Amino acid sequence: MSNNHSDQAPGHNKTYSIIVNGRPREVTEHKLTYLQVVQLAFPGEQPSEDVVYTVTFSNPHGKDGSLVEGKDVVIKDGIIFNVARTDQS
Repeated sequence: MSNNHSDQAPGHNKTYSIIVNGRPREVTEHKLTYLQVVQLAFPGEQPSEDVVYTVTFSNPHGKDGSLVEGKDVVIKDGIIFNVARTDQS
């Protein structure tokens, strides 16, 4: 007897619809890190001594907040991220 539901376990292979800086995105990760969100907003860019990113989020299914380097956030469908890039002089 085979288990036909093993590849359909809850939370596996789920795609989440999120918004990053007003643009719809699809992700498969259950959690996103600060750097992953920055990469979704500004592909190919990295935080540095001269460039800082401020990441805030609005979660329609939970708490709103901000995300800082080294931290992550649990992803839910509809979560909205705003990522601002600041050049320091």
